[in-house]
Amino acid sequence: MKINEKRLLADLTALREFTDTPGKGVTRFSYGAQDQRAREYLFGEANQLGCSIKVDALKNVRIMMPQNMEGRKRVVMGSHIDTVRNGGWLDGIYGVTSGLEVLRTLKDAELGKNLELVIFAEEEGSNFGSTMTGSKFISGIYTEPDLEKLKTDKGITLKEILQNPPPEAIAQVPWDFSQIEAMLELHIEQGPVLEQEGLPLGIVDTIFGMKVMEVELSGTGNHAGASPMEGRRDALCAAAECIVAAESLVKPHGRAVATAGKISIRPDCSNVIPESALFTIEVRDREEETISRYMEQIKEEIRSICQRRGIGCQIRETSQSKPLALDRELIGKMDSLAQSRNIPAKIMDSGAVHDACMIAKHAKTGMIFVPSIGGRSHVPQENTREEHLLQGAQFLLELAADLTGAEENH
Repeated sequence: MKINEKRLLADLTALREFTDTPGKGVTRFSYGAQDQRAREYLFGEANQLGCSIKVDALKNVRIMMPQNMEGRKRVVMGSHIDTVRNGGWLDGIYGVTSGLEVLRTLKDAELGKNLELVIFAEEEGSNFGSTMTGSKFISGIYTEPDLEKLKTDKGITLKEILQNPPPEAIAQVPWDFSQIEAMLELHIEQGPVLEQEGLPLGIVDTIFGMKVMEVELSGTGNHAGASPMEGRRDALCAAAECIVAAESLVKPHGRAVATAGKISIRPDCSNVIPESALFTIEVRDREEETISRYMEQIKEEIRSICQRRGIGCQIRETSQSKPLALDRELIGKMDSLAQSRNIPAKIMDSGAVHDACMIAKHAKTGMIFVPSIGGRSHVPQENTREEHLLQGAQFLLELAADLTGAEENH
C-alpha cells in the first residue's frame, strides 16, 4: 500500500492559500472565514470517499471511514488546521492532510478496527490565548463554564462565537476513551534537532509541559523629554529587565526554555514614558519540578526588580500543561517499523505541546515528527523537504494499517 504523493502535495498547496495574510504567511484562526474554507475543502474530499462526518459543539471534527462498524475500537489520526498569525503552511495541517491521504489509500481495504481522522479546533490559542481548546473539551479539562471564561482580546467569549450551544451539546463533546485503540499525530518537528542530526523521522517520547504567567507592571507616565533619567518609574524598562532576567535564569539549564512572546504597553507613544507594561513569560521542560522551580525563581526576580525600581507588579499564572510520556508500546512499535523500513529515526522529546498531549492522558498515543528546515515554525519561512513530508505520510499509513489490521481487497 502506498500513498498518492502528488495528491497529498496538491492538498497542502491548495490549503496554504486559505489565509487572511496572502504573501505574509498563513493566518487561519479557528472559527474564522479561512478556517471554514479549509473545512469545506477537507469535507469535500472526505465526502468523495463516502466517509461520514461529525462536528461537535466546539467544532472538533471526526471523519469516519465507510467500512467502520459499530462497537469496534477506533484508531484515530489527526491534528489541527488553525494557525498563529503569519504562521507557516505545514503546522497541524500536514498531519490532517496526511491522515486524509491514509483514508483515501485504505478506502477499499478490510479493517479489523475502525479508522478515523480528527481535526481539533483552536489548537494554537490564537483567539483566546489558551492552546488546545478543542482537545481540552474532548478530554474533560474544559467544561461548559469555560465557554464564558475564554475570551478574545475584544472580550468576545467562546460561547458567543459558538452561538450559545446548549449545555447538553457541550456534554456530548468528551470522548469515550475506552473505545480508542490508539491516537496518532504526525507533525513537523518545529525545532532543529532532526535536521541537525540528518534524520528524516522522529518518534516522540515525552511532550514538554509548560506554565505561562502574565505580568502587569505599573509605573508613572510622563513627558519623555522633560523627565530626568534619575527617578523615572518606566514600566517598559522594568519589563525589559524582567524578561532578560528570565532568560538568564533558564539559559544555563540547557534543556528547559523560557520565552516572553507577548508584550503591550500604555500609552504606547514615542514621546511618553510608558506607565504600564503587560507581558507573558512561559517556561517549558520535560520535568514538572523543573518548570515549577524556574517559574518561582522568575517570579522572585521580577518582584525584586520591581521593588528596586519602584514599580507596581501583579503576576498571574494563566495556563499550564504537565509533561507527558507517550505510550511505551506504541513507541516500540514505531521504532520497529522504522527499522524494518530502513528509516533512520530518533526517539526524542517534543518541546512544543500538541493535541496528542491531551489525548495521551486517557488513551494510547503516538507522535511522529518530520524535520523542519532551519528548525523554523510559526513563521512564514516554515518548511520541510518534500521527500520528508512524503516519507512521514507513508510511515503514518503503514502504522495505521498495522494498528487497524488493514488488508487489501484484491
